Amino acid sequence: MDLMTGLPLLWAQAQPGPANPSAISLLALRRWCGSLTLSSPQSAPDLHGLWAFLAGLAGLIALVVTIQGPARAFRQLFDIPGHLRLVRSGILRIRHASRMVATVIGFMVLSWTGAQSLVFSHDSGRTDLILLLRSRALGELAAEQGSLAALTPLRDVAGLADNLPLLIAAVLLIFRASIEPQRTEAGTSVAGDDRGRGGSGWTTACWGIGALYILYRVVARAAGSPELPYGSCLIVETVLIPVAMALVDGFLLAWVLAELRNAGLDASGEGRLDPLQPIALMPAAILAAAVALPSRYIATLVILANDRLPTSVQATRLGAYIRWQLGGWGLADIQGAGLLAVGLVGVVAWTRGGVRDAVVGYGRMLAAEGGHLVASLALAGLATGVLSAAAYAVVLLLPAQSWVLGAADSYAHFLSLPIGLWTASAFVELAQRSLPTAAAAGSTTQPAEVHARQDPPVHDAHSPVVAPAS
Repeated sequence: MDLMTGLPLLWAQAQPGPANPSAISLLALRRWCGSLTLSSPQSAPDLHGLWAFLAGLAGLIALVVTIQGPARAFRQLFDIPGHLRLVRSGILRIRHASRMVATVIGFMVLSWTGAQSLVFSHDSGRTDLILLLRSRALGELAAEQGSLAALTPLRDVAGLADNLPLLIAAVLLIFRASIEPQRTEAGTSVAGDDRGRGGSGWTTACWGIGALYILYRVVARAAGSPELPYGSCLIVETVLIPVAMALVDGFLLAWVLAELRNAGLDASGEGRLDPLQPIALMPAAILAAAVALPSRYIATLVILANDRLPTSVQATRLGAYIRWQLGGWGLADIQGAGLLAVGLVGVVAWTRGGVRDAVVGYGRMLAAEGGHLVASLALAGLATGVLSAAAYAVVLLLPAQSWVLGAADSYAHFLSLPIGLWTASAFVELAQRSLPTAAAAGSTTQPAEVHARQDPPVHDAHSPVVAPAS
């Protein structure tokens, strides 16, 4: 059964019209699944995204105050010199990770050019734009899109698997690394070296599931479902597709985190690209991708599950949840709740890939740098919202054409990409400051602020991960 006919009670006859909310809610779901762009599901303009963002920040502040205590939390929250140092440190990491930045930007341009060429002659984009502007002035639409974009400052970093050319290149690199023998600097094989390829099997899982996910994306586009998840296969796809999506997102996010981590430790410059270093951050990187974009995987799961449910479910509480999730503000609300744990993304860079280590490390980060974390997240959301709103306000001045809405979404992502990279870099920096330091037996434990000012753990350029001292 085709996905579009699998939601009859939600978007029956969802054609553009002056009083048809089903068309707007379906458009919002398509934009989120197709380009990670949150959009209002309502016909009238609304700043619900702003309130969801503020609610998420308020929840994070309450959590930090509970862990740190009010005095220390607010001292960090209003530490202006400290925030300026964090901004500078984050920018320096990005500058030193120039290889990763150039790769991401290059593949982003390539992917955007290909996507625009596919929709240039289709009239659906023009219809979508007219639908959005029918009940909104340009300024209202720009402000609405900006407030929703603030909920996803890491959308262009945690959702890199949407970039099909980059995903293909990554899968090929992992496969090549999995079949090549590990070698020392002298060129001889390393006996018993199981980094990434052996033991855990994450290397095989990444290239194998990644290849299957690429095939799924190609089949979905050929079947006429380039935006919404395609589910006309087996029942198990309901779970397998979100899991595969989270795995490939997690691996590419792990690559970004590994590059940012190494950029802050290697003063001699970037070393040789090692695809097995990101593998060493699995499966914690999958958890990081999930907390950065929870609505991405929940929406995919609910869409595919709803395609298999009987229509009688729509009259139950489960049906009410599905309508809220897919046709209401569920996407934005879940992203707002995800702000409570999004700082875990930076912690993953300093783990050996264990989920428990990431969770424990995030608690340690909240205790040591919680106020700075809240301030950095607020700054990232503000910058993402303002730049995205500016992109829509400028691009949508053009006459309504099939490519204009897609171009506005793409330019908004171009402007938010540097903010996403800085956000991830700042989280990695804060996580490094919160790492425990080794102390001699019988010595007095130092406060967390003193630990943060000490030298970072020693990093071996040939090691796939940094192990924090205990």
